[in-house]
Amino acid sequence: MSERDPPFELSAKNLQAKKSRSKPTKKFLKIQTTKPKNSVKLQPTKIPDHFTWALVLTISCFFVIGPCWALYKTFELRRLITQKDFEAAHRLSNRISSTLLISTIIGVFAWVCFLFASVGLLLTGVLLKNNFI
Repeated sequence: MSERDPPFELSAKNLQAKKSRSKPTKKFLKIQTTKPKNSVKLQPTKIPDHFTWALVLTISCFFVIGPCWALYKTFELRRLITQKDFEAAHRLSNRISSTLLISTIIGVFAWVCFLFASVGLLLTGVLLKNNFI
């Protein structure tokens, strides 16, 4: 500083103003709320209808209510695909798949329990017949 320069006035207002001016403001991205005019909705390439899975489960009597419902819904699913309502068809296909999966798990558990009970009864009969019990 030279002798000719006037003294600087120090105050909190000047410091705050300089700080706020020196910071660059952040620009946030705007959230898009409307669809662009030329937007294209992507379609799944193949929507599985799970007909054979439902048919096999219905024939093998795995928890019959679920596979019968799924078998009925596969025809509705095919109708939706032919009407080109792919979004509803994809949702229905996922619902059918989860119903069949739950039915398969319950059915396998029921068959295993049935087989263990049958083998247990047969062994008990053989042991009683031979007077081992």
